[in-house]
Amino acid sequence: MQDKNLTRRGFIKTASGLALAPAMGWLPAMALAADKQIVVGTWGGDYQNLLQQIINPLVAKAGVNVVYDTGNAVGRVTKLRAEKNSRRGSMDVALLGEVDMYDAERSGTLERVDAKKVPNLAHAIEALKTPYSIPHIFSAMTLVYNTEKFAAPPDSLQVLLDPKWKGQVGFSDILYLYNAVFVGLGANGTTKDFEGGKRFLSKLKANAPRIYPSNEAVAAAFKSGEISIACMWKARALQWKDSGLPLGFAIPKEGSVPVSFEAAVAKNSRNKDASWAYLNAMLEPEGQVGFARKMGYAPTVANATLPDDLKRVGFTDAEVKLLHGYDLKGLTEAKADILEFWNKDFKAGL
Repeated sequence: MQDKNLTRRGFIKTASGLALAPAMGWLPAMALAADKQIVVGTWGGDYQNLLQQIINPLVAKAGVNVVYDTGNAVGRVTKLRAEKNSRRGSMDVALLGEVDMYDAERSGTLERVDAKKVPNLAHAIEALKTPYSIPHIFSAMTLVYNTEKFAAPPDSLQVLLDPKWKGQVGFSDILYLYNAVFVGLGANGTTKDFEGGKRFLSKLKANAPRIYPSNEAVAAAFKSGEISIACMWKARALQWKDSGLPLGFAIPKEGSVPVSFEAAVAKNSRNKDASWAYLNAMLEPEGQVGFARKMGYAPTVANATLPDDLKRVGFTDAEVKLLHGYDLKGLTEAKADILEFWNKDFKAGL
């Protein structure tokens, strides 16, 4: 599973169509609740809110109580590594993008997926399955723009370098890795050489881009008029557009990069059965459709049939041809270098 380049395209084409514990007396009930409590490490904001709204009720039917440990992806991977040799870790389930998940797997921190305990995995699109994680949702990077400022959709990453948009280009800090790989297509047209992203960002710095701490902060900047264009997941663009913001989105002619967000069980999880139940709930068709409707992310299971009004979360054949896969091993090995560049060279002084 080091390179998803070839299989991912077939996957995207397929996907585009696409309670309380029983009363047993006070002490036994408390013990049962403790036995079925899990800690899920995730991002905050909209994603966590939807996990609570959509996934929590599903696992509650099995008596599973969920506590969320909110933070950035780097912190989650670091925690998994730091607690690797602990008999009982502080995190049962880790939610990460595919690159960070691969990084965590390389460190030997993740349990191998037990398909018997995740029956819904049988419906997952084959190209996204890994031995160590389940795919939850997916999308791809786009240029998101204010339709009141742009007469026509931007068709190239080069628009980010146009002095006309000085001080009006936005990025989410937590997406530093995908931002660098995406804009790198504007420098050398490939995701195999990650130096392209550095070169493009170095040029872009002269245009005074704005860096925001979260995806939600980028949305707020669009709403206030502080920015006119940003690099962001298509799913987020759909979500923000549906909320009433005057936004459009486009995959530039240089192409884009897809992403899947995954879930895995820590090897030293304190409650693996409840953790597997949580992963299974993430693949329930009703939950998948719920995330498509609320966040604009495409389902990863074939039995999550999208109604006509949600078909837009998928990708056309023309868009699929513009999606570039990448080597997970190579990107993972370059991640620390990209982060250092992003923080010390790109962000510094902005």
